[in-house]
Amino acid sequence: MKTVLVVAYGGGHIACLLPVIEHLRGCADIRVEVLALTTAADVCARRGIPFRGFKDFPTLHDERTRAHGQRVSALHPAHPTVTPEESIAYLGACYRDLEDAYGIADAATRFAREGRQAFLPVASLNAIIAELAPDAVLATSAPRAEWAAVIAARQAGISSVVVVDLFGLSERERLLDPAYGNAICVINESVRQGLIAGGRAAEEVHVTGNPVFDRLADPDLRVRGAILRRQRGWDATRHIITWASQPEPSDPQLPRRIEAALLATLADHPDWHLVLRPHPSDVYTLPPAGAQVTHSTRDEDLHTLLAASDVVVTMTSTVGLEAAFLGIPLVTWDLSENTSFCPYASMGISQGVTSFSEFAPAISLALAGQGPHPDLPRVGSATHQIADVLLEELG
Repeated sequence: MKTVLVVAYGGGHIACLLPVIEHLRGCADIRVEVLALTTAADVCARRGIPFRGFKDFPTLHDERTRAHGQRVSALHPAHPTVTPEESIAYLGACYRDLEDAYGIADAATRFAREGRQAFLPVASLNAIIAELAPDAVLATSAPRAEWAAVIAARQAGISSVVVVDLFGLSERERLLDPAYGNAICVINESVRQGLIAGGRAAEEVHVTGNPVFDRLADPDLRVRGAILRRQRGWDATRHIITWASQPEPSDPQLPRRIEAALLATLADHPDWHLVLRPHPSDVYTLPPAGAQVTHSTRDEDLHTLLAASDVVVTMTSTVGLEAAFLGIPLVTWDLSENTSFCPYASMGISQGVTSFSEFAPAISLALAGQGPHPDLPRVGSATHQIADVLLEELG
């Protein structure tokens, strides 16, 4: 029996690893221990997956740690799904490790300057690994405790597998460190080649895709897309362009200007139909629906809409990547503040534009099949491929 310790924060991190966790739990010779960090605990609880938090390791806690946890949690209130006990235990242990590493004064300075980004609780992860005695660690490339788990695994002499959910640009420096993980799983060959060019050993970098996108392999998805088109009266002569908006914190009106530019293209293209799909955090008054404009709400299945679309337009939303995995042409606005982290166009995944007047020509090229043809792995196999990489590391 081999034991795997999975360490994951919430959001996209636990979403990426959940399918792998569930797959491994079905293996008779694998015991899975999940360290669910912050909001990942609620996700695991709702999925019926056993997990632990920092509060479940008494050896991590003492009076000083608890005092730090109470103080820091008052400064940084936890998400509503995170229990006060876990917040105090997690933040207290992280701050204690910071203080032990740098001293009282330097730790206070670093925390004042960087907040929780200053945390790298390697000592705590060393203690957790010592107690659970795993044979390998699985984590995404997230910073702080996930990063600390990979370091602690190396120090304990066990293997670690790191899953990069997107393009690995913000964490590129540590991905290139040969001591960071025994195996790196990436989304496509372009990311793999970038890491190899940066000095990472070729045999350590594996193209697996992201398990989040495995659900796009549902064979009924295309059928549901075709049904939606029929229900909406979108026949073969109508070209469906879906605008997937998202907030732009530094320029809140940018999504509205993009939307206005897309609406303006409709006058010269009577066979185009624009579907407006706002991001859940992008709350505003939508322009009126009409003969060439449809609203799509959160109640409507996003993947069915993508399957019904002929072109998808976005800035850097992962909706764009989902469209690309489905083979739907993608057009992106390449002057977003997040473009450097999700450079769809430069990676050959989208047709990028940098002026509003370029939208109509770019969409026309996409409809004609003359846009980029992304180098993306087949969806539906990422979960098993990551599990295979991990099993190989387990020996």
